Amino acid sequence: MTAFKTENSKIESGRADFALAEVKRVKEIPGVKLKEYKSYCKKFPSMIQANGLAAAAAFALEKRGTWDHIYSHCENWLIERSFFDKSKTFIEYVCALETAQYRIVTREVLALFSWVRRFASGFIEGDE
Repeated sequence: MTAFKTENSKIESGRADFALAEVKRVKEIPGVKLKEYKSYCKKFPSMIQANGLAAAAAFALEKRGTWDHIYSHCENWLIERSFFDKSKTFIEYVCALETAQYRIVTREVLALFSWVRRFASGFIEGDE
């Protein structure tokens, strides 16, 4: 049981580290609408739960602009965690998944965004 807790803690810590770095990176990009980004970070998990990961990712891909950062957080994290490599895009990967793997990837993205949402709220001032 201890080994599981240690491994789980490492994964969670990795998510937190990644999310913090991503939010800080976005914050440093000139011209990013930070209040909008903060709002989207909060909305994205609900979109996933209501419509599914593929639909939420497709929406982010379609909208572009500030949504590009949300999409890239997902793509970069899943590449870092070796879910897939850069030979595919995030949307191509998600759309090709079998049901069981789709659920795992959805949970992973939701877990990541619990951290992204917190850091965006903490590091970006102002209301949405």
